[in-house]
Parts: sequence; C-alpha cells; structure tokens
Amino acid sequence: MKIKVNKNILWTNLLTIFFVKAGIKFACISPGSRSTPLTFSIASEKKIKSFPIVDERSSAFFALGLSKASDSPVVIVTTSGTATAELYPAIIEAYQSRIPLIICTADRPAYLRNTGSNQTINQKNIYKNHIRYFAEISLPSTNKKNIKTLLNQAAESLFIAKFKDRGPVHLNFQFEKPFEPDSITDEVNDNIISFAYEYIEKLLLTDVKVETKPIENFSFEQVSLITVGAGKTDKEFLKLIDKFSSSYNIPVFADVNSGLRFSNHSIKNLISNYEALVKNSFFKNKFKFGKVLHFGRNLTSQSLEDYIVKSKAKRIVVNEFGDRFDSTRKAEIIKYKPKEFIHKILQSGLKKSSVEIFASLKVLDKKIESIKQKIFSSSLNEVNIILELVGRIPAGSNLYVGNSLPVRDLDFFSSRIENEIRVYQNRGASGIDGIISSALGVALASKKETYLVIGDLSFYYDLNSLMIAKQFEIPLKIILINNNGGAIFNYLPISKSQKIFDKYFLTPVHYDIKKICEAFGANYKLVKSLNEYKKSILSAKKTNSCLILEVKTNSLFTKQLKDKFWNLSKEIFW
Repeated sequence: MKIKVNKNILWTNLLTIFFVKAGIKFACISPGSRSTPLTFSIASEKKIKSFPIVDERSSAFFALGLSKASDSPVVIVTTSGTATAELYPAIIEAYQSRIPLIICTADRPAYLRNTGSNQTINQKNIYKNHIRYFAEISLPSTNKKNIKTLLNQAAESLFIAKFKDRGPVHLNFQFEKPFEPDSITDEVNDNIISFAYEYIEKLLLTDVKVETKPIENFSFEQVSLITVGAGKTDKEFLKLIDKFSSSYNIPVFADVNSGLRFSNHSIKNLISNYEALVKNSFFKNKFKFGKVLHFGRNLTSQSLEDYIVKSKAKRIVVNEFGDRFDSTRKAEIIKYKPKEFIHKILQSGLKKSSVEIFASLKVLDKKIESIKQKIFSSSLNEVNIILELVGRIPAGSNLYVGNSLPVRDLDFFSSRIENEIRVYQNRGASGIDGIISSALGVALASKKETYLVIGDLSFYYDLNSLMIAKQFEIPLKIILINNNGGAIFNYLPISKSQKIFDKYFLTPVHYDIKKICEAFGANYKLVKSLNEYKKSILSAKKTNSCLILEVKTNSLFTKQLKDKFWNLSKEIFW
C-alpha cells in the first residue's frame, strides 16, 4: 500500500518516535522556517513537553536547567544561521559540566554553503570545541538505508549524551522545501514505516554497557584529607564519605556546591570554615596533608587549591569520566565511579590518620564559626543575605547560586546545616550569562521551591528569561543583590586605578529593577532592612509567580566586614 508523505516530516517523525521511546521528556523550541519539520514533529508529540522560547540563548540555558533537575537529556531546536550561534554559551557550560543536551539545528542543504544564500552559514560541527558528538544529517530520504543511518545517528548521540561521554551532542539537519506536512513530496510503501518502527525497537533493546576500568597503580596507603568539589551527589555518596572519613580520622573539606554541607545526613568529619584556615600562614606551616583525595569538579576556593599545591601533598582526583579537574596538571587522575571507588578503598585497610589533627581542626572550625556570626549577622551585608537565606528556606528547596561573588560568599562563609537543600550553579565555565534561565529550568523540572541568588550584572545579562517565567508561570524566587556593578573586581589590584576601574571594571548600569519587573509581569519588592529581609524570605514561599527581592548593598562595606573577619580568624592561632 502506498502512502503519500512529506519526506521532511516523515524523517523528523521517525526521529521523534525514537526520542519518545528513549525517554526524552522535554524539548525547547525557538521559532524559524527552516526548522519547521523538527518543530512540527516534536511539538505534536504529547509525550514530550515542548517549550516555545523566542530567545535561543535563553532557550538553551533553560534546557540546561531542565536537564540538571531531571537528570535526562533535553532536546533543543533552532532554525539555521546565527540562531545556531546563540546556543553556544549554554553548550559550553553543558560541555564543561557534563550536562546532557541534544542540539537539533536546522540547516540549508550543504550545496548552498559559501554561495551567499540567505541565512546560510557553515553549521557543520560549529560547536566542535565543546561537543561530545556531532553528526551531519543528510537530506531526508525514504530509502531504508538512509532511514537506518538517521536512527543510528540518533541512537549514538543519545548513548553518548547520557552514558558513554556525558554532555551535549549536536545533530545538524539539512532540509529542502517544502517543509509543511500537507505538502506531499513522495509516495512510500507502508512497509517503510513498519521497518523504521522495528528498527527503533531493535536499537532500544541494545544493552548499554559502560565499563569501568580496574583501579591501576593506586597505592592504598594513608589518606590525610578528602576534598569534594561541585558535582552530583546523593545520600549513598554522603553516607560513604561519612563512613570513610570517620573510619580513618580523615577531615573533609567540602565545597558548598558539592551539597555535603546542606543535608540531614551529618558528616561528622566535615570542616566548613577551611577558607579561613588555609589563608593563615600559621595553619599552613603547622598542618600538612600527605595525600589528598578529591571528588567532583574543581574547588571554588583558590586559596585551598594553592595551599594543597604549596604543601606538596600528593593529590588523587577520582571521577567517572577521568576528567582532569586539576589546573596544576600534577595530580593522579583515576577514572572510576566515586561510590564504587570508596567501596573499594574501604575494603583495602587504609592506615588511620592522626585523630589529634582532626580534633584540632574541629576546635578551630568552631572558633571561626563564632567569629563569623559576630561579624556578619547584625547587618544587611552581602554575606549575611546569603547566610540568612540558607538558614530560612524550607527543607527540600533548591538553591541556585550565581557566579562572581555570590558563589564565593556561599562557599567561603556558609556553615553546616542539617537541612536538605540542593545546590545548583553554572560552574562549568563560570559565566554570568544564562543564570536566571537555568534556574527557571530547574524550578520547573524539579517542581520544588527554588531560590536564586544573583548579582545585578548577571541579572542584567539574562533579562529576557523573565519572559520564560511569565510564559510558563514558574514561581522562581530571585534574591537580587544589587551593588550596582561588578563588585568582585574590588578584590583585585586593578581597583587602585580608580579612573579606569570605575568605568571599565565596575561598569554600573543604573537600571530600574522595579520597572523591569513590571514590564515582565514579575512580582517585585525592595528590601530595606535586615528584619524586612528575614520576613520576606519566609513569606516568599506563598508567592505562586516569579518574585524578585531586590536588596541594595554597599560592596565596600561588605569588603570591610570580610577583611575584619579574615584578620580576626588569624588570632585563633595565638
């Protein structure tokens, strides 16, 4: 029996069927003509929740957030031309953070490249420096061999994105007109359709095997410090770290982005205030760690990184993909799943570290905690804005933290809290773009209370994302720390060159947050005092739409408090 089809739509329908059967839940689609076949097929599929988003950059970062929270690849669709380039910042972040995205770009036929044809650029492997897999998809065809190739490429991309080499993958689709489903281009036998369905089932039945190589050349000798950077952790990992560190008297320095500081499962050997310790010359001379075992991404704290390097400690970095999270390039890298590695090492009979060293660290940690409370808790400063938020948001909430100063303040000053808070951030490339979009994606996919702490320049970079919040009624709570510029540069030597510094580094933008919120239909409140801020956090949960709490701060005042804190922290050693 012959069936009349538009071969473009047949092509993308088969792709969509594969996506559905493979478990794809979300797609972010930006408008365009050349991408009509992709858009029509995916948007017509009820089992995929599709989000129409005009701004491609926001769309990609929103997809990044959806993927983070759902732990599932998200499809992104764009038309041809510069629209594809708008995705690149989010792709870089996904690549660096190993977040699975399936980038589906529509393209003119290859024969139109370098001809001056409108909206045609060279999209072939355009993201080649930051992509885990690329396939140039041929022009749609009703030939069995070509359909088989398409489905093989789709299957390979999904397997790599989710398992083999986790991260973003790129499929570049060439299309010729006509694109619309009612524009018939071919007649095919119905056995073509049944063939494709059977082949999809065959692909999905293939066993997924990602082998972990045996641990080689690792000496199971004494480990004297465990450090944990950003990365996906769960309760089992927390329990294993607790058991491992407690059994062998090993202190744990956990970056706040690891999630280890905010959990109902207490890690007894956790030291929160290590930033103040490693900044101190007395500590650096007195405490030496022979072997440091590291899990997760690079640490936020440059001071801790520098301390480990200068102490000449042997460093071992363990992660599933063998990524070199070591800027010195001197660490030993072990490609192993962290939980399996800890199970292995617990069976090896390590030599215990000195209990006296851990006891001393615990005492110092407690003293620094007392100083911290004394310095920051009585005023509305940038550090206390974050500390109060962490202490008051409901259990089970998400906390998305922006780059620049917020993530550093959270890492340097947040304490151990026995409350389940999931910390998210864009620390792959650590850019300040797309932060709101990413947080909105996490809020929607997780269906949990989500709070974002962000600076005013990062907020300015991603204003378009407020349309996403309104469009999909996402109740994200944004705490906007407005110090009118890039306050992080106050901590750099260039700040002494006042004339150049103010104009080209601080770059104050002087925009009216209230009017922007009104334009995008977001709830807004200007917080003027510490008590008002505390009440606003507690009442924020009742808001069912996007809420921006603007807190205007004096960054130089906060810097003075920090300097005082660092100086007082030194005195605990005398």
